[in-house]
Amino acid sequence: MADYLYKGVNKEGKRVSGQMAAASDGEVRLTLRSQGVRPTRIDKMGVMNTGLSDLFSGGKPNISLELLLAFTRQLNVLISAGIPLVQALDVLSEQAGAPAVKKMIIAIRSKVSEGSYLWESLNLYPTVFPRLYIALVRAGEASGAMEEMLKRLSRYLEDQDRLRKLLKSAMIYPAIVISVAIGVITLMLAFVIPKFEEMLAGSGQELPGPTKFVITASHFVVSNAVYLTVGMVGTSYFLIRFFKTQEGKAVLDRVLFKSPLFGPLMQKAGVARFSRTMQTLLTAGINLIDAIDICRATVENAVLETAIGKIRGEIEAGKTLGGVVGSLGVFPRMAVQMISVGESTGSLDKMLDRVADFYEEEVTVTVGGLTKLIEPILLVFLGGIVGGMLIAMYLPVFKMAGGVGQ
Repeated sequence: MADYLYKGVNKEGKRVSGQMAAASDGEVRLTLRSQGVRPTRIDKMGVMNTGLSDLFSGGKPNISLELLLAFTRQLNVLISAGIPLVQALDVLSEQAGAPAVKKMIIAIRSKVSEGSYLWESLNLYPTVFPRLYIALVRAGEASGAMEEMLKRLSRYLEDQDRLRKLLKSAMIYPAIVISVAIGVITLMLAFVIPKFEEMLAGSGQELPGPTKFVITASHFVVSNAVYLTVGMVGTSYFLIRFFKTQEGKAVLDRVLFKSPLFGPLMQKAGVARFSRTMQTLLTAGINLIDAIDICRATVENAVLETAIGKIRGEIEAGKTLGGVVGSLGVFPRMAVQMISVGESTGSLDKMLDRVADFYEEEVTVTVGGLTKLIEPILLVFLGGIVGGMLIAMYLPVFKMAGGVGQ
């Protein structure tokens, strides 16, 4: 997909212009003609006609989940108040603080005023509006229940935002403590240990093995400080870049999913997200097969994404959702049983809602327990290393004191 700038004339003879994401200029031409616009010029966007902010965001607006949630809430309020869609988008564009958001809303408003559906206009920004968002807006426009769909979207985004923050807090805390530990140990090796070495140098006695080891480590850190710093910064940079790629994220997801500490948390969070997404889509009238496809694209976990990819074929072969989910070995037994009961009673969407609520609460409890578990482990780790280094440096002092006493 690429971005194209176009100019044309609509059915009323007015000149129109805008931006569109498409696979080729021919697709842009066909799309414009289907909207009643006769294209006069189509140009592929390049560096010369791309704004500076677009260059640093890959040509797409960089909008956080919080901003998307605010946009959805505000649009819901305006539509509920009976304000026409185009006018509502005008209001939102005027209130938008972020330039990227303002530019995007103006472009969406322009498309809608030219006769496009809202879901078609939103679909031009796939990096901002996920497939679930587009599917629910499309269902809302088709059924005339846009207000209800926006309300469901707001609740869905709120749940996802809360879940994402919980997972983020669970990952950030140990990372911060480990970083502080590495910093403290490095400072001790670089500045504190050399002072002890100077003090012990005049004693003339044979140093114990642990003391020699700590002093050798200190010499290594001081002698290779530049290389170690460059190596750590470079490694961190490349790891961050790698884990941002699809392949790297898949590797990280599989490692975390199998880890004893974070594995249960990732499983519960993934099941909660899958259940909430499925429930939202089924309640909106989306058929099961399409809902499964959308869930796979929005679950954001490589292990669950692979598992969900196997569900569609099994469902099309005539198997039940509960039976297929149970055979994957990824979903907890309780979730499988609840899904099976929901299918047998004809209330799958309500049961999925309960599954999502239960596992979202489980994530909250798990994060709290994980924090309490990790904190003493990290403190013992940090205290053990720092204390061990100090003891190793004081061993010669204790040895000298013992010799004096004799």
